[in-house]
Amino acid sequence: MHLPNYFDFYQKCLIPAKAAEPFLTAGQTHWLIALEGQLKEQENEFYVWKVTLYPSNSEGSFSWNKALYSSSLYECIHKAFEHAKELEANVKNSQFNFLKRQERIS
Repeated sequence: MHLPNYFDFYQKCLIPAKAAEPFLTAGQTHWLIALEGQLKEQENEFYVWKVTLYPSNSEGSFSWNKALYSSSLYECIHKAFEHAKELEANVKNSQFNFLKRQERIS
């Protein structure tokens, strides 16, 4: 697995998917939510963060370039983490209304 932001990639635990979720393909049985950091200012080591949702298998393998959802950037990791918790609650309840936002990955 290759991740472009390997050192700034923090994944939460896997969430089992419901059987009828339409966004999954063969072999994808879980959801992986990750916080990904991007260096904004080199000299100050200032990072911005986004929350990403990936379909994965039961062992956590996923394609880094096939995200279902990616949030806008957060300048505070704590706000990104709060968004990740909200996203987790929605995914656990099979509520994918957040995909109506323009951040949806096509």
